[in-house]
Amino acid sequence: MRSWDVALRFSIVLALAALIALAASLYEVDRRDKSSSETAASTLIDLEQQVQILGDQIRILSNQLDASERRTRTLGSQIEGLDLRLKQQEENLRGRR
Repeated sequence: MRSWDVALRFSIVLALAALIALAASLYEVDRRDKSSSETAASTLIDLEQQVQILGDQIRILSNQLDASERRTRTLGSQIEGLDLRLKQQEENLRGRR
């Protein structure tokens, strides 16, 4: 009888150790899943912020490009006006000779 009692107690201890090991492994798996999902969520948030920053930079560059194009058109108009004045001045000089 004593051997049965020892065997039963030993098997209970082993069963408890296995149960604790199983619970610990399930906890670890759950922790890793949460950690990886938190990491993924954090990564997505970072990517969204970077996309927003890039979008803002593209808008700024687009505005700068539009402003440069307007300046170029203005300078082109001024050059045409100066060219016209130069031609008029040349005609006036030819007329005086």
